[in-house]
Amino acid sequence: MKLKKFNKLLKTQSINTPCISIYIPTYRAGNLQEDKLRFKNALSEAVQQLMDNQLFSAEKMNKEAAQDYLEPAYTLLEDENFWKNLSDGLVVFLGENEFVYEVTPIDFKPLVYVHNHYYLCPLLPLLNKNNRFFVLALSQNEVRFFEGTDTSITPVIIGDLVPDGINEVLNEENVSSNLQGRSSGKGTTVYHGHGGGKDDKNENLKKYFRAIDEGLMKMLHDENAPLVLYSVDSQIPIYKEVSNYPYIFEASISGNPESEDPVLIHEKVWSVIANHFSKQTQSDIDIFNYSMAKDKASCSIHDIVPAAINGKVDTIFMDKKAGILWGNYHAKSNTMELHSTRQPDSTCLFNQVVVATFLNGGTIYNIPLAEMPNDKSSINASFRY
Repeated sequence: MKLKKFNKLLKTQSINTPCISIYIPTYRAGNLQEDKLRFKNALSEAVQQLMDNQLFSAEKMNKEAAQDYLEPAYTLLEDENFWKNLSDGLVVFLGENEFVYEVTPIDFKPLVYVHNHYYLCPLLPLLNKNNRFFVLALSQNEVRFFEGTDTSITPVIIGDLVPDGINEVLNEENVSSNLQGRSSGKGTTVYHGHGGGKDDKNENLKKYFRAIDEGLMKMLHDENAPLVLYSVDSQIPIYKEVSNYPYIFEASISGNPESEDPVLIHEKVWSVIANHFSKQTQSDIDIFNYSMAKDKASCSIHDIVPAAINGKVDTIFMDKKAGILWGNYHAKSNTMELHSTRQPDSTCLFNQVVVATFLNGGTIYNIPLAEMPNDKSSINASFRY
């Protein structure tokens, strides 16, 4: 999911109309009917929650009104072509004049949430900066740039920033001052420099790569994610030499990336960079364990909710299969209470913590419970102070 779309959902807060969040796991292929049944069941649950919910008015919504409110989702249910092209998960957000759905490469615990805001917890793995990287697929004829995570890769449009191949940089007008051209008789031009041979070729590549780097730095000047280079072996050290981006990853992908499928590029890049992120995760776990001994971390939701809302949380570890934890935060006393069942003023405390941590620039891990620093709790947090 794009950050812009996520931020729009994040800002949605309705007073009078429901915001509905639906998550279901799906299959990539071959289980169309089972996927549709899961979604149909989720819509039935959404109808029931709309009928039961008195958050928005004194009168409960009847079944017909609830189904009408969900009409865009029921239309999606009947779209046979949509259900033939899925991945590991499906998330749907529906509100007044708003219908957003996303096919995702991560699976979800089935969940339906009806409130005055959207439930966004499970989407954080798609936005997490702690496993984000860039890829520069580089050849003399083509330049492509990608942003990726462990689960996804997205092409980034850079046509207005970088040259369209080396010939755009090394045209006759640019090199006429120190190069003389003659026709090869085959519709191309052969350039002759004063030194000739390999040195000229390397200098031409440097000019080309400097032009690429200069354009990319307009976009990357405030970034710190690792950048993986994908190019032929001889060109990688030349690009590293001229680049001003300080976070080029030490390992690279060797080969010609021209026109290669992004999914295959993702597989190759993740194979060389995954260990880097595993080390970062372990480092954050070590920091958590150290912080626990210094009373600068907690596994208690009673500590974590006020800390997150007040910008105190640095890192959150969240069980990826955790469900909804009903409760309420009281700003005046800076305390919270848990609800065994949903109350009229209940909200999901896990969602509140994750959203607050995200907005305050914290790091969020959605991981299996067994990989949590303290696996006796569904949420762990280390604090900034």
